[in-house]
Amino acid sequence: MSFEGVAASGNLRFFQFTGFTGILTLAISSFHTHIIGANRPVGKCLTRLLAEQNFMYKGVSLESRERQGLQSSGRPVYVLTPSVYNPEDFQHLEFWIDQARSEDAAIVLLSSMAVIEATNGTLVDETWHVFSDTQVAQHLLAIEELVRQNPQHLILRAGQVFSLMNDDFATRLLTAIRHEQILTVDMKRHIAPTPADDVAEVMLAMFKQASCADHLWGTYHFSGVEPVSSYAFAEALLSEARQYENLGAAELHSQEGGQVPYVWTPLSDNTLLFHSFGIKPKAWRKGLSRLIRQYYRVDMADSSVSV
Repeated sequence: MSFEGVAASGNLRFFQFTGFTGILTLAISSFHTHIIGANRPVGKCLTRLLAEQNFMYKGVSLESRERQGLQSSGRPVYVLTPSVYNPEDFQHLEFWIDQARSEDAAIVLLSSMAVIEATNGTLVDETWHVFSDTQVAQHLLAIEELVRQNPQHLILRAGQVFSLMNDDFATRLLTAIRHEQILTVDMKRHIAPTPADDVAEVMLAMFKQASCADHLWGTYHFSGVEPVSSYAFAEALLSEARQYENLGAAELHSQEGGQVPYVWTPLSDNTLLFHSFGIKPKAWRKGLSRLIRQYYRVDMADSSVSV
């Protein structure tokens, strides 16, 4: 599966980026972006952003083995967007890293705060060196090391990413709310919900700036504002969903040891991201409202839910 977008002609483009800290105007050389994992939530969001901003891009699935080839114009950059909720994604990443190296391309990797081992409520910055021994974490850490061998690379470790596009925590909660009248959710362990479209905006903003300043390449942490318990997130999700669907019978109960994300991510300290790029994360509650609206527009069009 692949699809392409073509930017307007010319070797220099001027942008205004307004997503996080006001207007930031950049002039950068044209580049051709290969979105590897364009069928994953962040990849889908990034594809939409690139199309809206008139960039050259091509999107393929991670399992594809389609050689991308050099473009006649535009510097190549490979953006790898695996999902921690699709662990089979990890086995395909080394192929694409090798492909990027063969083209002397920059690499942007979406990683996860799940690589970190930390106690509940601890804010973790990029100097933290205690890592999780879970299978997901070990796969991602190995991929991070391969990416770091490329001189021009960005690694973004994202928080508890949600999109309602795949089998993430938000999707599982909504499914359980629909099918179980009483749902017990954990009220102690904190998460930092992070909308997938915000992650895509951050990745694009980072690359725009790093392509103009070599000292910006490296590893960064990002998550949404306001850490909450899984129960508080479920409450917000239910409140938003009730605007579009009859969920009157659903009850949420809070209890330590109740339902939590099956891939848990510690809380991130976003200070380095802000100081390096001027990027402030948005509040996840606004992102939740936005993604719920998008979700029900699709569902209502498919007549798959009762509203």
